[in-house]
Amino acid sequence: MRTVRVLIYWPFTRTRGIMYVLLSAITIPVYMFNLATALSLIGLQQPYPMVIGLLITVVSLAMSAIHVVVYETKTTVYVPSFTYLTFFGMTFKIPTISTQSRRTMISLNVGGALIPVAVSMALAYMLYVNYPRLIIPMVASVALTAVMVNRVSRVVPAIGIVTPAIVPPILAAFISYMTVAFTANPYIFVTPVVAYITGVLGTLIGADLLNLRKVIGIAPVIADIGGAGTFDGIFFTGILAVFYASLVSTL
Repeated sequence: MRTVRVLIYWPFTRTRGIMYVLLSAITIPVYMFNLATALSLIGLQQPYPMVIGLLITVVSLAMSAIHVVVYETKTTVYVPSFTYLTFFGMTFKIPTISTQSRRTMISLNVGGALIPVAVSMALAYMLYVNYPRLIIPMVASVALTAVMVNRVSRVVPAIGIVTPAIVPPILAAFISYMTVAFTANPYIFVTPVVAYITGVLGTLIGADLLNLRKVIGIAPVIADIGGAGTFDGIFFTGILAVFYASLVSTL
């Protein structure tokens, strides 16, 4: 059954919610600066990169509570159970396996997935217009990063998809730098932009989409892509990839 509807709930509550707000206040300048760096490299003049970077960061944070359900599916799961058999006055406990039908909703978090993907698409279009030679290394970077992120990610029941936090952004930055250096070296200064696109789309494809069948297999009530908002792997990887790529490009 296909349906689209919106759920609104905060990804963290109580103590975690307070920590989320405090960490957001600390990281907003970092997110804003790195987004502004990517925007300035494609030709935007100050103060527009800073203003747009701030708006994207704040809107992403504010919309982390919005989840768009794009698909619903039913999964049959096997559950251990017991049946009781009385024989000659004695009751025996016999282990059996029963089946249950569980519904799983697939959703996209607006702040943690939809906005980063939209920004990536916009940056990719601007790269295509201004630096057409970067399209091939960009696509190659996304594909390679997706494969490698998929290899280091795993599905953990009751938690979701887990990846080492620092690995995807380092992979995105390094792979972006190498592909641009070998195929379009004159444009090496634009590597942080390619790294942002690679980090966001590579993580989305490698960690989330390629593992989606495994996630559905453990039958959670909701499989939320980008569900941790601005601290989710998709958003976080894109921002850190810009930072790492900027460091590498200056060496």
